[in-house]
Amino acid sequence: LSNSPENNFSPVNSISEFRLPTYGANNPRVWFAQIEALFMARGIRSQASKYAYVVGALPIEIAAEVGDLIDHVPESEPYDKIKAAVIQRTTVSDEKRLQQLLTSCDLGDKSPSQLLRHMKQLAGPYKLDEALLKQMWFQRLPHSVRQILSVSGKSVALDDLADMADKM
Repeated sequence: LSNSPENNFSPVNSISEFRLPTYGANNPRVWFAQIEALFMARGIRSQASKYAYVVGALPIEIAAEVGDLIDHVPESEPYDKIKAAVIQRTTVSDEKRLQQLLTSCDLGDKSPSQLLRHMKQLAGPYKLDEALLKQMWFQRLPHSVRQILSVSGKSVALDDLADMADKM
């Protein structure tokens, strides 16, 4: 290779190997916490670099939600601004999460303890009474599991019941 201008390039191996985790539509705040830990570990501090990584990692439907910030890159603090916009524009409202908790949350292929954690996450800032949450969780378990757990009585903590149910 000669030293001609078209051959003067520097490899960017470290950038090409660095990938952000898949965007977490259920919890954008957690996704941003994950990528910020990766940025810190990689020594990426530049707002512009962080912005570029985020824009490249966003699914098209989320990118469309913040298209204004992609079409016109903010001059100051582009990463902070796109982060705030993604969280604000895509996070499910507390009311919608509570509605999901009350209507559409089911065991599916989750373990009982995973279901309980999911229900607690959906409850969010609403401080549901432990007895109410226990009743809602209990109703979503298979009948055979409910029968066995009902013998445990009311004295067992909800998290302990979930651990017991996982073992069945």
